[in-house]
Amino acid sequence: MPKHAIWQRVLWLVSMALILSRNTGNLAAASEKITLDAALLQQLKDEGQARIVVLLRAPATDRGIWAQSLQIAQTQQTVLTAVAPDEFTPLHQYQLVPGMVGMVTPEGLEQLQKLPEVRLVALDMPVYATTTESAVAIRADRVWADFGFTGRGINVALIDSGVDTTHPDLADHIAAQHCFTQGNCAPNNTNEGDSAQDLHGHGTHIAGIISGKGSLSPKGIAPDAGIVAVRVLDDKGAGWSSDVVAAIDWVVANQWQHDVHIINLSLGGGRYIGDCSQADANTALLSNAIAVARGAGIVVFAAAGNNSYTDALTSPACISEVIAVGSTYDANIGARTWGTCADGATAVDQIACFSNSGVMLDLLAPGAWIESTGRGGGSRGDAGTSMAVAHASATAALLLQANRTLTSVQIESILKESGTPLTDARNGWVVPRIDALAAVEMVATPPPPPPTPTAPLPTPTPMPVTLVISGIIQLQGRTEHSGVTISLSDAPCTTGGQGAVARAGESPAPMTTRTNAIGHFEFSLPADHRYRCLHVEHAMYLRGQGSLSAGNGKTLTLPAGDLNGDGLINIFDLTRVAANYGTQNVEADLNQDGVVNIFDLTLIAGNYGRQNPVMDWR
Repeated sequence: MPKHAIWQRVLWLVSMALILSRNTGNLAAASEKITLDAALLQQLKDEGQARIVVLLRAPATDRGIWAQSLQIAQTQQTVLTAVAPDEFTPLHQYQLVPGMVGMVTPEGLEQLQKLPEVRLVALDMPVYATTTESAVAIRADRVWADFGFTGRGINVALIDSGVDTTHPDLADHIAAQHCFTQGNCAPNNTNEGDSAQDLHGHGTHIAGIISGKGSLSPKGIAPDAGIVAVRVLDDKGAGWSSDVVAAIDWVVANQWQHDVHIINLSLGGGRYIGDCSQADANTALLSNAIAVARGAGIVVFAAAGNNSYTDALTSPACISEVIAVGSTYDANIGARTWGTCADGATAVDQIACFSNSGVMLDLLAPGAWIESTGRGGGSRGDAGTSMAVAHASATAALLLQANRTLTSVQIESILKESGTPLTDARNGWVVPRIDALAAVEMVATPPPPPPTPTAPLPTPTPMPVTLVISGIIQLQGRTEHSGVTISLSDAPCTTGGQGAVARAGESPAPMTTRTNAIGHFEFSLPADHRYRCLHVEHAMYLRGQGSLSAGNGKTLTLPAGDLNGDGLINIFDLTRVAANYGTQNVEADLNQDGVVNIFDLTLIAGNYGRQNPVMDWR
């Protein structure tokens, strides 16, 4: 079935479920008078049009995320119907954030001001890139050595200038990519696209700090973490706040597919004293987007900015639900002069003079001078709070590998509590500098050292050779992968490939095990074993299989959606989810987040038509 037909059916089913389950809510009545910024009025006078962000009335919060999305779409349509197309041309219509972005004329702005659905209007704010000893400085090297945590299985959304997708240290780590850069998305200079190829270099540098392999440039802090690259900055490192909102909106809407745990925002704009969550339309839209992301289990880090402010941060770091990160030196690099200030001397843990500070600053991390991946291959050095926030995001990946159940609040608390307190001599603020080892030690126990022999060991008696078969099974849409049944049979695997139904061998499989929380399984087999096929099974998921060699040391992701266990994801599975939409029915809650919602529907829609067995081990 074509994908558009699938989505039409999904929308119909959801609409019917919503109609049967509850009445449609109403928007708030008339809005308060909208205050317009003088700069907006002046631009309209000078140029006849302006690029604006429009914050709409928020949807009812007592409904699931998909019901809220439908209400946002209805409100957007009401506004677009009320204003002539030549007076307001939309550029972004967000899915999960109550707002829009577009080009407006004076007449269109006058119409928008009169609509009760409109809360705030402002000029779209420009944002800019906030441009190894560092691993040692935060003791990430000890985390690798003592615990073996490298960020494996954790995806970080890097919202930046993109990533050099061909760089040898990064290419294998790019899990997905997208672009929101007005008239600048490759390959055809569109406003949106599926390529996040970096034309500036900033995002490539940040990606290497997070998860660089270390072959041509220094090793990243979480060298096995995945990168979901979303390009929002152009070839000059500049972009718009509204594109950042679009990127966050896209990451959350596709969370079911890309399994993002962390968002890294090494960019910013404006100057804000204190919490800016509702300071203007730009920060209010960003605040809404970040709240949706945190609701989806994603922790958000942002750069404090490089303006030398001692009482203010840039947006989005100034938003209360964002973890704002400032910069320290990771070594003595001598006197340095920056664009806004100069440091006569430098030392490890000295706060860089360019790093913004204020009441909303949460953490410090190394940001000067950082060698990392360079666009076009190799490495380059750079400095800024951008680099500092990358260290924080990567440390969070190490924490989440140690404990997948950590929430955004817990991650922030652990990083602050375990950090080394540093005093900013410019304003007296005491802010913790990240200590990756101390943070991980709070949530994980290192493996015990091998016992020290007290006497010469006897010559070992030869033992039969044992083979170890292990791998990872992931349940699509979930962060908890335990309980998957793995069994071995002496019959060959199904030869029909995709679409055939996996069956056990003629004799019962005597070897069975289950996965742990990260999806790991392991068998110890005698060298003369006769097993030929490995079978994978879990309720509500398609079954998988593969030869023992295919499953050894590799990962298999089971597609979600086979609710009735017939080996095929089809309309019956869609109907079952739609019928339970908004409930806590565990038999229809595919991702086990406690409610049957849009994420469950989209999992099924993305896998529609797939059959047993899946065999794409990676």
